[in-house]
Amino acid sequence: MQASLKVTPKLLLLDLGEVCRLVTQDGPRLVRYVAVMRSAQTSCVRMGRGAGHAHLMRAGLPPGETLLYALPADPLDFEQEGSVLRLPGLRLYLAGPPEFVETPFYAWVEP
Repeated sequence: MQASLKVTPKLLLLDLGEVCRLVTQDGPRLVRYVAVMRSAQTSCVRMGRGAGHAHLMRAGLPPGETLLYALPADPLDFEQEGSVLRLPGLRLYLAGPPEFVETPFYAWVEP
């Protein structure tokens, strides 16, 4: 898997390089893109109609392959430590499941 990261003041976009099975706090999902954008309301949704839909469509993201996390945090406020991407309230584990989950929102790539 060749993941890449793009960050703007409005959007953090993780491109996994291919459609992968992710395990999330809401169960398994098949996605290629994980997007994080700032919102007053915290949520995790498969991209569709609703908040953020138009912005993500303008960014060229396909609806069926994108998982959107809307967080009150700034998308620029992230850290990467090895294969873990850390944002306030969200952890993305690219190398598989962690020993324990640190935040209410999370996703890991299933091996």
